[in-house]
Amino acid sequence: DYQQTAVDKTLEYFRKSRDPAVIVLPTGAGKSLVIAELARIAKGRVLVLAHVKELVEQNHLKYESYGLEAGIYSAGLNQKDSHQKVIFGSIQSVARASSDFFKDFTLLVIDECHRVGLEQETQYAQVISKLQHDNEDICILGLTATPYRMGLGWIFNHSHRGIERTKEPRFFKNSVYELPLEYMIRNKYLTPPVKVDIPVTCYDFSQITEGGREFTVSEVEGVLHSQRRLTPLIVKNIVDITEKYHREGVMIFSSTVKHAKEILDCLPEGQAQIVLGDTEEADRDQIIEDFKAKKIKYLVNVSVLTTGFDAPHVDVIAILRPTDSVSLYQQIIGRGLR
Repeated sequence: DYQQTAVDKTLEYFRKSRDPAVIVLPTGAGKSLVIAELARIAKGRVLVLAHVKELVEQNHLKYESYGLEAGIYSAGLNQKDSHQKVIFGSIQSVARASSDFFKDFTLLVIDECHRVGLEQETQYAQVISKLQHDNEDICILGLTATPYRMGLGWIFNHSHRGIERTKEPRFFKNSVYELPLEYMIRNKYLTPPVKVDIPVTCYDFSQITEGGREFTVSEVEGVLHSQRRLTPLIVKNIVDITEKYHREGVMIFSSTVKHAKEILDCLPEGQAQIVLGDTEEADRDQIIEDFKAKKIKYLVNVSVLTTGFDAPHVDVIAILRPTDSVSLYQQIIGRGLR
């Protein structure tokens, strides 16, 4: 019902306005289904953008599950379609497309739209400019679970209830529909998160996180180096909890690459893998496939699997890193809530 409401509110909004707008739906609320429905009922052509190939693929699959056909424009997925009514593209590839590609689109949908700002030199700005050059009346809709950015705050000016979120200039002017995470949990669409209530050994990051200033990777490395004897104990806690409660899929979010490797060394042999920013694409795909197929139980990563990663069997999230970002924290926890 809330997905249908999001679609209805969007139609209602764009009948009256052409200002860029946002839908806020929590992680696991089915943003890709809302996108699919909007693309299905749109009268003109639709371009759906995402920043990682996993999201492009996920959104495309959901759309095709309606029995509809759509194209993909993404170098990472080895496809460059441009003639279908609906195109799912990665921003990096679309930004490099020829001017012919941008013809006749009437709706642009941007997934994870908190990445879009007012800066003119970004790939998003370039793509939007090309689309508006061909059709100045194009509707621009963003979707996100986390409508704020560190150092910026809210990414839109007014909420769907008319509350002013910020007076500062923003690319997105209004939200058309917002659903809080708490609603999803209360109505049993998502799993209630349970913070483990046993004495758990943990790192002390207070010396770098107090006072709200931003910290650097080298400061985090310094804390971890001075407390490295705790890592085996922390990992043992995670393994013990996992076995005690018969958990099936454990995602561990580490602070740095060195830290991730240290954690991996402490996990049960043959049951764990690691995904880093520079992990070869084929290897990454294989590791994720093995994790989803439950061939391995523990998946360690450094800020790689925070968005666009969908493994519904995940039932433990272990956060072994500090963050000042509310949105990153929500994205991490959201990996387990579905």
